Amino acid sequence: MLKFEEVLETIAYISCEKNNEKNIVAVANNSKEVKEGYAFVAIKGNIEDGHKYIDSAIENGASLIIHTEDIAYKEGISYIKVEDGRCALAEISNKLSDYPSKKMTIVSVTGSNGKTTTSRLVYFLLDEIFGKAANIGTDLALIGGNEYRTSNTTPVITEVNKLMNICLDENIKYLSLESSSHGLDQKRIYGLDIDYGVFTNLSKEHLDYHKTMDNYFKAKMILFDQAKHTVANIDDPYGKKAKELYPNTITYGINNENADYRAENVVKKDGKVSYEVKGVEFILNTIADYEVYNTLAATAVVCDMGASLEEVKDAMKKFNGVASRFEYMENNLGLNIIIDFAHTPFAYECLFKSVPQGHKIYAVYGINGDRNKEFRVSTGKACADNDVFSVVTTDDPKFDTVENISKDIIEGIKSKGGEYVNILDREDAIKYAITHANKGDFIFLLGKGEENFLKLKGNEKTPYSERETLKEVLESI
Repeated sequence: MLKFEEVLETIAYISCEKNNEKNIVAVANNSKEVKEGYAFVAIKGNIEDGHKYIDSAIENGASLIIHTEDIAYKEGISYIKVEDGRCALAEISNKLSDYPSKKMTIVSVTGSNGKTTTSRLVYFLLDEIFGKAANIGTDLALIGGNEYRTSNTTPVITEVNKLMNICLDENIKYLSLESSSHGLDQKRIYGLDIDYGVFTNLSKEHLDYHKTMDNYFKAKMILFDQAKHTVANIDDPYGKKAKELYPNTITYGINNENADYRAENVVKKDGKVSYEVKGVEFILNTIADYEVYNTLAATAVVCDMGASLEEVKDAMKKFNGVASRFEYMENNLGLNIIIDFAHTPFAYECLFKSVPQGHKIYAVYGINGDRNKEFRVSTGKACADNDVFSVVTTDDPKFDTVENISKDIIEGIKSKGGEYVNILDREDAIKYAITHANKGDFIFLLGKGEENFLKLKGNEKTPYSERETLKEVLESI
């Protein structure tokens, strides 16, 4: 716990007013989480303004309010005005949690595509080669054999600190952590000790939030500013830029001869991909050749930590992949049905190009309502360019409409002369693809992955499971 004066020593502040002698036992920026003895940090975000929930936080037991806007003070409640609420939240959380990141070796992965697989592979290799490890990633944390649901790809700092302390209680000293651009920009890992920062790539995404690719890249580089060691994909133009900005960056790639960890003699054959790194042969049990980049990133990290390529090769043989990442779904129809979380034009293209020639491809997908028109059109174009039959459907319209989103996607498909059908109900869309495909065809169910919801109206979550829906469709045929 912290005294009021200790909070002041921990953060930068503009003004303060002490009106009680209560110690702070925890901190939160969600008024629903507040209990007796909590400090509540009111953060003004892009959608919600935490200052609207100050009264609710006080009703729930908050004795200290930290704010950035001018507000009316209440008797018996202490207040601190700050310039940056997110910084204050992180600094207080880190202090209250006793800085767990300083007691761990943390590898954090960022990038438009490949974050989850790379992060999960780093976690697996750390656990196999160095000792007990944990993983905090998209919607899930894996700690000591237990699964913990998380709020975002990168949870809020209070949640991250709580999960790290669970790790330490389990004697886990290694952590692989996904860092999204939103998470970095919103200081969800601010002040944490990051040992390795990994950058996979950058493609046009989240411009509704970042506005420009330059801003998007700068958000990703917050991780490099924070990390002791940095690793980047030098085949990616932004990875090359990262190397220029951070000269000591360890690099990996396939096409660039100067990569520190380069995959050579890449061969796709008999449902597998093989390649060599510094003379050591690796074999991946997948036809998705883009996975080579994910394995190179993880290899670069653990080898720099002291593992040998032979150790990595042997450990990699035991890796079973990541759920909803090029994941084949069993069926009796002779179809190649694959669930994948891919949700960018670049990720779509990587998937489609992995399919052996001569196979027809169906893709069932929609786009989040917070993606701009250019992104939607580009996604439709990516499918048409790869001769994919698009089954355009629903995927988290949020504050937009499925009809409007579909119209933009179809505009992109039509501009390239692609084939498509528009079926708004996602279950009906999946059924259409399965009943129209022939034996040997590929059907990609894209964008939802392990998410257990659809956001049909605003950010309200409606229960939905891609797996269960697919299962029901297959049973009905």
